[in-house]
Amino acid sequence: MSNDRTQPLRSVPARSAARLSVMTFGRAVARRWGVALPALVVALGANVSLAQADACPSGEPFFPLPEIVSQPVTLPSGKTIGALRGTMLLTDTQVFMMTRFGGGAPGTPGAVYDCVPQTVRAFRSPPQRLPTVAGQTLPDPYPGPVLRARLGDIVQLTFVNNIDPARFPQTSETSGGNDAGCDVVVNLYPDRDTYPNCFHGSSTGNIHFHGTHTNPNGTGDNVLLEVRPSPRDAYNQPTITPLTYAQQFEKFFTECAEHLASNPLAEWPTNWNGPDDPGGSSLGPWNKDPGSWTAIQQSLLTKSDQDANLLVPPDKFWPQYYIGAYPYCFQLPQSTATSFPPPSGTLQMGQAPGTHWYHAHKHGTTAIDVANGMVGAFIIEGASYDGVLNRFYGGSPDSGWTRTQPVMVLNQPGTSPNKMRNGGSASQDKGPDFVVNGRFQSIIDMAPGEVQMWRIVNGSGRSGALLSGFPSGFRFRQIAQDGVQLADVNYQASENQPLLIASGNRADLLVKASTVPGIYPLMVQHDVDPLDVNGNKPAFPVILLMIRVNPDLPPVPAKQTEFIDHMPDLPAFLGNITTAEANAPRTAPEGCNALNPNSSSPCGTADNPRVVVFASTSPRDNGVHTIDGLQFSETDPKDVKHVTLNTVEEWQIENKTANPNISHPFHIHINPFQIVDLFDPNLQVRSAVTKGLVFRYVPKDQIVDPKVQCSINADGSRGDDCPKVIVDDKAPKIWWDVFPIPSGRRVTFKINGQDQVILVPGYFRMRSRFVDFPGEYVIHCHILAHEDRGMMAIVRTQPANAPQMSGRYHHH
Repeated sequence: MSNDRTQPLRSVPARSAARLSVMTFGRAVARRWGVALPALVVALGANVSLAQADACPSGEPFFPLPEIVSQPVTLPSGKTIGALRGTMLLTDTQVFMMTRFGGGAPGTPGAVYDCVPQTVRAFRSPPQRLPTVAGQTLPDPYPGPVLRARLGDIVQLTFVNNIDPARFPQTSETSGGNDAGCDVVVNLYPDRDTYPNCFHGSSTGNIHFHGTHTNPNGTGDNVLLEVRPSPRDAYNQPTITPLTYAQQFEKFFTECAEHLASNPLAEWPTNWNGPDDPGGSSLGPWNKDPGSWTAIQQSLLTKSDQDANLLVPPDKFWPQYYIGAYPYCFQLPQSTATSFPPPSGTLQMGQAPGTHWYHAHKHGTTAIDVANGMVGAFIIEGASYDGVLNRFYGGSPDSGWTRTQPVMVLNQPGTSPNKMRNGGSASQDKGPDFVVNGRFQSIIDMAPGEVQMWRIVNGSGRSGALLSGFPSGFRFRQIAQDGVQLADVNYQASENQPLLIASGNRADLLVKASTVPGIYPLMVQHDVDPLDVNGNKPAFPVILLMIRVNPDLPPVPAKQTEFIDHMPDLPAFLGNITTAEANAPRTAPEGCNALNPNSSSPCGTADNPRVVVFASTSPRDNGVHTIDGLQFSETDPKDVKHVTLNTVEEWQIENKTANPNISHPFHIHINPFQIVDLFDPNLQVRSAVTKGLVFRYVPKDQIVDPKVQCSINADGSRGDDCPKVIVDDKAPKIWWDVFPIPSGRRVTFKINGQDQVILVPGYFRMRSRFVDFPGEYVIHCHILAHEDRGMMAIVRTQPANAPQMSGRYHHH
């Protein structure tokens, strides 16, 4: 049934699907083209089923998403810039949503799929209208439009919240500090969650520009903003529309561009004080001038939101609460340095060109809003990446070839977080099935032997997509990870290698089609932890999409049947973070190490990394999700990671979650990172002694095959017999902004003659340059229900001599 309690259900006839199974589908293809059925399709026929007949549509054409593309703009000063201008409308809409019944995991044989109208919150860009499938009266759960800009451009988006809260009556925007503010429509965790670390306030919105190295404050990538829905008139229409503040926002965008265009480190505006303040803008002053936008905003907010905003010192913090509309304006800073490090006081890192994305990021609502479809791809182009690919495949750097290539946004659509969990099947439930650009098992066309560039965004809120390989006759290479191109040595080694695209990850692939016509299913497995694939009950393979090698397409030029011969050199700022950088002297803030919270000795170095601990208790122990033992708080100073601006830090990110095993995908905003060590206590290796699999790491007295095993100590460290971890500063490393932390394992040690079970955490060690932009942003688990329920913390980056900021004045 629909979750829309204010409108009657619309009757949407179920559409008959000719694809009853892979075999039936394959035979139809063979008859159509008169070709032999591809062997892989035959092999899959007995084991993999598609959507049930007369249930949900599948096999529709791949849907290219609409785009908002940056354009040149001439400023009053005469300077011409690139500006990504447009409107991002947050609205409620009905979609045709698929739900899985009768099985505890995606791909379960015999599972039944039902598709019914559901009212969801979604990102849209007016006046664009989305298509419906033949036989449907409603669209699929499409993501938002693709944002496409270039390095150096200014992003200028008018964000408008036109959600009708009456359509979602079981979530409140604020609780006034009362636990009753938690959503009652979900109610998955009765008597466990307390406000604000619960699902709540789902009609309040904002945008996180995932993968951007930019201003984390003000009108930049500020995830602490909360934009309430517009008031509504007597006819239930929003009183704030994209046109309401168009004139005021246009003036603000022009001012913002003038301030940012000549300084990639600028974070203007720093406040709303008004045009007479060097850091203010024409939209101010705050709560003084009755005609200013900020004062109008204040007058529309509830009393509690008004009071919270007024407590904020206007020259130090940014008011958190707004209503109806908000202007985003920030720069995609382009590094021009030819060597590293660049001179002090100049841009140190710069924005990496590549495939990034955006999604809703209001605490307490991220999981449900992402599941509703509040996600989208954010493509940032640059000459060092797109220009090189355009030259090879299109003949010139300006050929635009990369703009013709598929952008694929994966999601797990739904109307409540992990709604289908139940009973004994819960351990195998990895959330809803994947869709690509809103469509279930769609078909993408390729010419025989063609090479396409696939930009893949996993915008799912829960599962990773494990791609073990393409169908027989296909080849692929990876050219970028998380929006950063691979070094050539890593590109050359990537061919046909298994690839996990975790929640929040992106991967750019060059995919070379088979030369044999046919329709080939591309299979993945839902992966929240490696044990989902390697354990006793491996996740079922499911069809992500289908590839039609179509001989009716025009043949492509010869170059477009080849892999590019080599990847270009990485920009200077994307070189390795060296051990010397990580060990550079610094003044460490007090309490920077979770294992020794009272220590004021320097940490965050290669010799003494900062330790950050992610942990989830089991569902039977209330399923609490924490970082360093704390659930998220904007006001508790203990929940802040203090970092000195323009320093390098090394962190050990630990995972003390076991039974169930969950590899929490660690995500940090603003600054990408490199991995220098990885420890998975659940890693198994094949032993010639046991003729089977054994744990790689065990207590010394439990080693049965020293050729493949080594010891771990009761404190979780590797034993002396394990190979030493030696970081090669010269071997090119991969840049990430999401990386799954290996789950922990309960291990029995003999201590003082007694057996004692100790949880040995998994971990990785990473290095990051905390440079260029001071301010506040967050780290969190990218299983978004975990984030909403507390697995998030603030990172506060400040110059070395700046006074420490006091606590925030906000509520949720």
